[in-house]
Amino acid sequence: MASTKRRIHAKGQYEHDEKIASVAIQPGMLVEIEPNTANLRPHNVEGGESPECAFATEDALQGNTVTDNYAIADLVTYILPVKGACVNALLKAGYDYTIGTKLVSDGDGTLIPNGEESSAGPVPSVVAVTTEDCDLSASGAANTLCEVRII
Repeated sequence: MASTKRRIHAKGQYEHDEKIASVAIQPGMLVEIEPNTANLRPHNVEGGESPECAFATEDALQGNTVTDNYAIADLVTYILPVKGACVNALLKAGYDYTIGTKLVSDGDGTLIPNGEESSAGPVPSVVAVTTEDCDLSASGAANTLCEVRII
């Protein structure tokens, strides 16, 4: 099981930016900029492409941690990690993630194993791979931050 995470950025290079939240956002979520409004929202296409591969981070400048969510209209701090960088991403409960598990968007800001998509859509776009084991398959497990490498 993954250890307690204190930051979203784990290692590697990234760009930093901020946008207004159009909905509640949790640190570690895969996020995207909404067309037309330029606000930030959780990535909303299951298995869909994430051109910027952006992740909401903790708002440390306000004294917040990875457990403090952003509310609607909050200014969200997010990062755009480069390929090879590692982040603590929010993985969806219900799966046993082992090192090297390829991950895709679940369409709600969380990541799931490639091949576990519920809908038959376009070929899934792999966003990252796990760099640690994270067993979230037990009954009552919650979405959890786990280190992943951007690919």
